Amino acid sequence: MTPAPLLVLLCALVGLAAAPASQAAALRLYPSIELGGGRWRSVASLAGTPILFGAMAWRFGWSWVLPAFLFLSAAGVVLSRIDLEHKLLPNRIVLPTLGIGVVLLLLDAGMNQRWGNLLAAAIGCTVTFVIYLILALISPRGMGMGDVKLSAPLGLYLGYISVGHLILGIALGFIVGAVTSVLLVMAGFAGRKTSVPFGPSMFLGSIVAVLWGTDIGRIILPTVFTR
Repeated sequence: MTPAPLLVLLCALVGLAAAPASQAAALRLYPSIELGGGRWRSVASLAGTPILFGAMAWRFGWSWVLPAFLFLSAAGVVLSRIDLEHKLLPNRIVLPTLGIGVVLLLLDAGMNQRWGNLLAAAIGCTVTFVIYLILALISPRGMGMGDVKLSAPLGLYLGYISVGHLILGIALGFIVGAVTSVLLVMAGFAGRKTSVPFGPSMFLGSIVAVLWGTDIGRIILPTVFTR
């Protein structure tokens, strides 16, 4: 069912207010961090949140799961900005993101009897964390522990939707990261040995999987993508 345009507009407007509020909350949780980085990053942060809020309303419509993904959008934008500016994903922000995500998804599971989804989310959270941890131990220069911890809430949300979304979201994160690195090198903004923050790529890959995963998955992962 196509969501009401009014809901998309309403969520986008809520996102306008949520953008500065989420940034203020992050600064309160981690007072020592500064968010400057130039005007374009501020504009991108303030614009990205309402756009994602509207997109999530389009994706989920009026549902109990919508608040969970609105929260993921707001938290992901803030964490991506911090990572871009400081190459850091603070525990004080990542861990509450995971905890609040569990509570919001638990609300949807309770209201709609989606306990299987919640179990898949817990497994997805754990498996994704372990995969990233192994990769970080193998190649500590290529992946930081902040990326490992961020993988937990992303795996939680993706797993809640389906196993297909989980696999696709992880894969897209690496694809986005690789493409971003190549483009930065080609544009002269980074060298071949420059460390590029991976958190934003992980978040963007997960968002793409959430919004368009069904269509993409049916093409590239037909055997595991069930819905």
